[in-house]
Amino acid sequence: MAKFDFQIPDDFIKQLGRLADVDRIAPQMIDEAIPILERNVKSEVGKHKQTGAMVNSVKKTKANKNKYGYYALVRPTGKDEKGVRNMEKLVYLEYGTSKQASKPTLTKAIKDSEKAVLDKMQEVFDREVGE
Repeated sequence: MAKFDFQIPDDFIKQLGRLADVDRIAPQMIDEAIPILERNVKSEVGKHKQTGAMVNSVKKTKANKNKYGYYALVRPTGKDEKGVRNMEKLVYLEYGTSKQASKPTLTKAIKDSEKAVLDKMQEVFDREVGE
């Protein structure tokens, strides 16, 4: 899976600090923004399809919380008709093998999604907080 790191602006952190209902709003922000990433991942993965099994298996999850904070996933699930895991095929595509050059599809999808995801999260936050 690709890592999606971004810096949250300080003024946004201050607004979050004033917000008493973070546990309600943070999952909403993620749930409304994650389709943007899913769409971009499917678009990039779709450029490299042979059968379509991998691109059709890309799914998003709802926001969850663990000890590190809130998160959601966009990843290929299941196996193709030959029994090869779709996640495994995506890793080979992203990082390459000794027989195949790397084609960083996840990296591109994440980079292309970053601004739109942050804008959507800010929009949801502003709507919920009323600022």
